[in-house]
Amino acid sequence: MSDQPVTTAEQVRRLYEDAEAQAASAAEELVSSNSFGELLAMTTGNIVAFSKMAADGMDQLLANLRVAGRADIAALGRQVARTEDKLEQLLQAIRVLEDSVRALEERLPPPAEESGQGAGGRSGTQAARSAAARRAAVAAAGGTRDQSSARTGSDQ
Repeated sequence: MSDQPVTTAEQVRRLYEDAEAQAASAAEELVSSNSFGELLAMTTGNIVAFSKMAADGMDQLLANLRVAGRADIAALGRQVARTEDKLEQLLQAIRVLEDSVRALEERLPPPAEESGQGAGGRSGTQAARSAAARRAAVAAAGGTRDQSSARTGSDQ
């Protein structure tokens, strides 16, 4: 059986296996050296630097085209967050003021009912006048609201 001629396919397979074994040993020898680690570190540094340059170039291009870039969107996000915080503080201050007004209104006597009204109570104009008079009394009692803020309070 050893006298049988070797086929071309078997020769190619052996040559491939020999080349693969030699390449594997050469790759292992290359990877285990210190110079390969240094080369890998330098290559990684160059790739990171190139990525930064590309990102900066893209930001510059977008800025020249007057299109919002990454930095612009980040700044806009910070500004929106600050605005939301200020709005929340304003809403809390409004709630405190509303509670103060409610407490002052509770101390005032109820408005006197006018005679001549139908069974339905006061008309809309008379109710508005009564509410305005009441707010003016609250402002006078509290001493913190002027007439312009009393008018804005009636608009709410």
